[in-house]
Amino acid sequence: MNKDAYGDQYFMTDMQFRTELLRCEYCEEKPCMAACPCDCSPFDFIMAARGGQASDIRRAAGEVMHKNPLGGVCGLVCPDTLCMAACSHRLFDGAIDIPRVQATVVQKAKELGGIPKFAVAPLNGRKVAVVGGGPAGLAAAATLAQMGYAVDLYERSGRLGGMMALVPDHRLDKKVLATDIDFVLSLGAITPHLNSKIDDPKALLAKGYDAVCVAAGLWEPIRLGVENEDLAVKMVDLLSAPQDFKFDGRVVVIGGGATALDCAVTARQRGAEHVELFMLETLAEMPLTARERRDLVEFEIEVSGRVRVQRMRKGPHGIAGVETIKVELPAGEKFHPSRVRDVAGTEARRDDVKKVIVAIGM
Repeated sequence: MNKDAYGDQYFMTDMQFRTELLRCEYCEEKPCMAACPCDCSPFDFIMAARGGQASDIRRAAGEVMHKNPLGGVCGLVCPDTLCMAACSHRLFDGAIDIPRVQATVVQKAKELGGIPKFAVAPLNGRKVAVVGGGPAGLAAAATLAQMGYAVDLYERSGRLGGMMALVPDHRLDKKVLATDIDFVLSLGAITPHLNSKIDDPKALLAKGYDAVCVAAGLWEPIRLGVENEDLAVKMVDLLSAPQDFKFDGRVVVIGGGATALDCAVTARQRGAEHVELFMLETLAEMPLTARERRDLVEFEIEVSGRVRVQRMRKGPHGIAGVETIKVELPAGEKFHPSRVRDVAGTEARRDDVKKVIVAIGM
């Protein structure tokens, strides 16, 4: 991906960073903090960073990471429907780009000597097993370690990160993911166990653990329930190993969220000449950030909204086309997949589609 309007693929330039820092107001109620699921205070880390010195930047990063130990990753991939939607500037001159400011604060701190070292709690003599090395498992391990527990972190694959590792490189620098994970592991007695599949978490209690925390994630994809669906590429397979896929011609991605867009961009990068999204949403209803919407344009992704795939047709070499129908949302209803209904007489057949990727959620 080329450098975008911000000047960098991931982080702000120094001038953009400084400009956004100076736009922040002294909001007494801190609406941005109230809107953050991690209870992180953008006001506090922005005010800390305003000093501009290395110690100020590192202190600002500490403000982020003590609430959110995966603060670098979240800064790059958080939606603009949380802190930005609550920003006091939103209806005035546009919300402060808080996630990008956060990502830049954390990155600058890492380059200026690292996130400040957090005090390691003395061990309390108890040991907990955490099953799952994705964002939930890492957060659980970080929290427990800071409370003095020894933590064994079991991950069935050969790497930590879970679904975070599936976010494509054009949106998430994997070095940020790696350094965030390193930070988590520095917070106490956390021992990762990779390639360790746990079939019966309860059995771990018999091995001396005082408790077991299961944070295995949602890896089972939602199924469309249409004929020949098994011929389609699954989102998790594509994003786990994009190098294993090669596309050409026209590719359809079923789904209208950020993950569907990730699949569409990946298909373009892997050779697809045309990529089209088939989704129940309209363009306006797609839950994308402004930056993700720019990806639709930059990667020339076609969008077909209010469309439902009824069937995938099988040919001698896989998918030979799809059959669709238009759907509509009853007047006055807010979009939800369960609320749309088929529009009789709008059935269509597409013979130009030879590859389908399903990305409607896990």
